[in-house]
Amino acid sequence: MSAPKLLLSVLTVSMFSLTLSACGSDGDKVKEEYDRVEDQVKDEYDRVEDKVKEKYKEVEDKLNDDEKSMAEILESVFLPEESLDNFLDKITPEGGRGGLYVGHFIEIDDGDNDDIDIGAVYFDISKDGAGSVDGSVSYQQQACQENNTLGINSAIKVDNYIAGKITGSLDTLAFLDIKYVNDLGIETPNLLTTFAGSFEEKEAGSPWKGSFEYQDGIGGKKLTSSEKNCNVTYTISDRSNFKTYPLDYSLGKMTLDVIGNGSQKTVTWQNPANTKHLLVSQIDVNKAESGANGYVQNVILSNLETQFAPVIPANATNYAIVVQAFDANNTLIGYQAVVQDLPESL
Repeated sequence: MSAPKLLLSVLTVSMFSLTLSACGSDGDKVKEEYDRVEDQVKDEYDRVEDKVKEKYKEVEDKLNDDEKSMAEILESVFLPEESLDNFLDKITPEGGRGGLYVGHFIEIDDGDNDDIDIGAVYFDISKDGAGSVDGSVSYQQQACQENNTLGINSAIKVDNYIAGKITGSLDTLAFLDIKYVNDLGIETPNLLTTFAGSFEEKEAGSPWKGSFEYQDGIGGKKLTSSEKNCNVTYTISDRSNFKTYPLDYSLGKMTLDVIGNGSQKTVTWQNPANTKHLLVSQIDVNKAESGANGYVQNVILSNLETQFAPVIPANATNYAIVVQAFDANNTLIGYQAVVQDLPESL
């Protein structure tokens, strides 16, 4: 079947990531560079859009008359989710498993041996053979950081492949000169790139895994939390590889549990042998499954901690709490999740 290969070749191109720099105080030069990059992005997007529409036209004869009247939506890549699911079901009847998949990404060769190269990612993947994909990417390492995430959107699943865009903003003011940011009227410049992945049924845990890659020199840039008294600095890599798992996957004997009563809940676990870092994620399941940012917080622990204090709201909310353990080589050696309401419903 050719559809997945074409979609991967079209959508895995990293279309946009922006850094601004200039010498002296010439804000006009910065504005010109910004406009140039913006035009370049638009041209690349138009090229991708045309190829996607061309492929959709090839299967349009599979639609019935009512569905053909819906073909006007193909004039835009941003298809309504329900229409996208229905249309792509005409292309392929089968595909990798869907649902909420939670995991991590590992940065590759960021040039900084002192920072932590682990981050959080989840996907909400259509359970149909072809459909839509949502999700979030987080570089948050401590609870004191702002919960900035990159959103996964305009993404699709076809057969055993997923691909789409990743957009959002992080702690960007750490490497953008604030003067030029003000000159351009930009407070939180966005990052935009794409990802691609595949369903690996034969691997342990049957993960969805793949990669995303930034271009235009963003790799190697240091970012620092803008929150006061929050000492977090990290370096972004050009390329990262991700792996995500279903919430019932278990690796290592972590004996994850939630103990305590009411608003005094604590998450506890045991660390596998050779644990170096832990990534603990708290996700609002309802938000994650509705296309919103589900991350409540992510923390990276490096002192063999065995407990975590979750955020507990006033009203019962369904959360997934996922603990992932890594060795000194950033290899995953432990994984367990628990899903429950906090505070518990009466």
